[in-house]
Amino acid sequence: MEKLNRALSGLEWRWSLGAFVWGAIFPASSFALPAWAARATGVFSEFAPLSWVAIGFGGLLLYAVSVALYGYGMSNSVRSKYDAKFMKETGGVDPLSKVFEGKRIFLNDFVLPSNPIVDGKNFVDCEIVGPANVYLEINNGINDVKPIKVDAVALSGERPFLNGYLFRNCSFRNCTFHRVTLFFRPDEVPHIQHLEWLNWISPLPQQEVLPGTEPPPQIEDRTEVREDDESQVSTPEG
Repeated sequence: MEKLNRALSGLEWRWSLGAFVWGAIFPASSFALPAWAARATGVFSEFAPLSWVAIGFGGLLLYAVSVALYGYGMSNSVRSKYDAKFMKETGGVDPLSKVFEGKRIFLNDFVLPSNPIVDGKNFVDCEIVGPANVYLEINNGINDVKPIKVDAVALSGERPFLNGYLFRNCSFRNCTFHRVTLFFRPDEVPHIQHLEWLNWISPLPQQEVLPGTEPPPQIEDRTEVREDDESQVSTPEG
């Protein structure tokens, strides 16, 4: 442990020295060296010592521009690596786009956990991949779903939806849902409960009975058994 601590201390000391050299000595040298060179060579000697100071600041400016260009290049390099990783993991899906066609959408990468709302998107011939809970909150349309069963839940409207993604003003055309559970408002269920591709895994809300539309009363079967048919009725022995 002592050797390890000694090695780490040496590494920390070298790192501190390097940071000091980079942060102090290099800028000072970028000023001092051009000024000394101008003095030694006699360039603009008729304007000395003002020319030495001006050339020194010119060297310092050149150093600052070099550092800025280096930082810009490193930033672009990091961004390029991130973009390549993003393209590989998400299939090149840009969450900021409005129209997605022929894409495989991984919802857990598509939507930010801090803001799980998708608004005003159009999906055409896409695969929507979970696992995820999706609440089709308002003004959404699903047309021509590919033949696959999708779990559906009818909300009661008494409790808020918290664990999942909210979709608003979105359309899905000829899409497929994989490992996705769809949640619907109770007032929408009567209009969509007949769809064969929806696999309802929750109780459906009971529809309110309007006056004058009450179902007819059930008629009791009071058919009497005739004496000549008593032989056809089996009774327990004894």
